[in-house]
Amino acid sequence: MQLSIISFFFAVSLYGYADTGVPIKVAVAGSSACESYYSGSPELIWGWGEVIGNYFKPGVAVLNHAKSGRSTTSFVAEGLWKNLLADKPDYILMTLGANDTTNKPGYTDPKTTFRDNLRRYAADADAAGARIIFVTLNTAMNFNAGKTGAVFHKSGKAIRRERIEHSLAIREVAAELNKPCLELWDNQVREWEELGEERAAGLYRITSQGTIDPSHTNKEGAERIARIIMRELAASESPLAAYVDLNAVEADAGKAAGR
Repeated sequence: MQLSIISFFFAVSLYGYADTGVPIKVAVAGSSACESYYSGSPELIWGWGEVIGNYFKPGVAVLNHAKSGRSTTSFVAEGLWKNLLADKPDYILMTLGANDTTNKPGYTDPKTTFRDNLRRYAADADAAGARIIFVTLNTAMNFNAGKTGAVFHKSGKAIRRERIEHSLAIREVAAELNKPCLELWDNQVREWEELGEERAAGLYRITSQGTIDPSHTNKEGAERIARIIMRELAASESPLAAYVDLNAVEADAGKAAGR
């Protein structure tokens, strides 16, 4: 009997709840790359936040608060952050920053303001009893002028340089605060370049004009990004790693490889 009581309190301290059927709540704070669009068609826009739940074991509920166009500043100013915290999540996947970059209305300096904003998010999460997990930014593609359907930069690389400094800031603030950081940026660039430009182009949504949108993924692209994040989570020291369904991750990866 004493052992059972000890086991119960160990489960509560490690995972935030005992095995009572109450789900672990994982909230997503991000912008268009991870928003839920419910488009239905595999070729239209999908965000990784609406598919990542497929790669968790039972007992995890994903609450996707990502919203297109939001920066680390506007996500707070518009009340989205307050709404997220009101859901009382156990974990927060934090990947705001794509709209903080150069030439964006919500620009924040990656050396100063952006880092301060990230620290504020981490402090708020701590105060709310949630464990924040930072995720570096996704890479958007660039059309290669003169090549129909091309999405790689004219340099031949799958990279959008204006997001590099903000991803670096995410890594460094996470390390400074001793918070987990999942490496999406580097891993996505590597995977896309291994696929090659033609195959990578097929991971992006088709617009109503029949052209490729190099900033937003279709369903397959969203699933690939979600799998990158989940492999990173599984290898992390976060207690949430125990709830990654690697069998589902690799099964879907195998299907994608066969396409």
